[in-house]
Amino acid sequence: MNKRVLGFISPIVLIFICSVSTVLLNKVIGKWIFIPAFILYWGLSFLITVRIAGISSIKNWFQKPDGKAGWLILSIITGFIPFTMFLSNLPIITFPLMLLSIAFAVINPFFEQLYWKGFLLDYTFKSKIASSIYSSIFFIMGHLFIWGIFSHGNRNYFLIGSLAIMCTVWCLVRVKTKSLWWCIISHILVDVFNLFVFVMLNIVVPEQGYIAVLEHIFGIIK
Repeated sequence: MNKRVLGFISPIVLIFICSVSTVLLNKVIGKWIFIPAFILYWGLSFLITVRIAGISSIKNWFQKPDGKAGWLILSIITGFIPFTMFLSNLPIITFPLMLLSIAFAVINPFFEQLYWKGFLLDYTFKSKIASSIYSSIFFIMGHLFIWGIFSHGNRNYFLIGSLAIMCTVWCLVRVKTKSLWWCIISHILVDVFNLFVFVMLNIVVPEQGYIAVLEHIFGIIK
């Protein structure tokens, strides 16, 4: 099968498998479901990337960034989008969970950027604009329909808006620099400041409006 066809299909398959697995495991594991869910998600996305794109493509995506320092500055600014959320929740931060949160915040961006901004941008549409839109839509859907199953913070309108901005910047930076490094740095900052593990455990629940349909569906699942 053509590699671009496999590229188009892959995010649908990835989200479906991870969603079904998360629903089933959530009934058994409970609030710590996010750990096996992410391991499965990282493993599948990496396997898809390696099998279709190959190691040579991965090495190319991790080359030294081209272009001016402005792209790094833009990436860092984007990484501070959830900073106010971090500041407002300082009183409830505990050291063990923050340490775990930082660990996930360092690991997660490598796998996500590799698949969503590396693989999908090169193995879907020939147009980088079209492939960026395609990748961004499914990246947002993944947050809603995988992590949203157990995390209230991943099923609100603010999330969609924030991810849309981040995806736009990350796609632009990746195309302009021909590398994933600045995107990864930006993503690490985002995951640290949005209190990754605290949101996954519903210790931090953003106040923005929730998507009623998802609240109903995932409420039934729970």
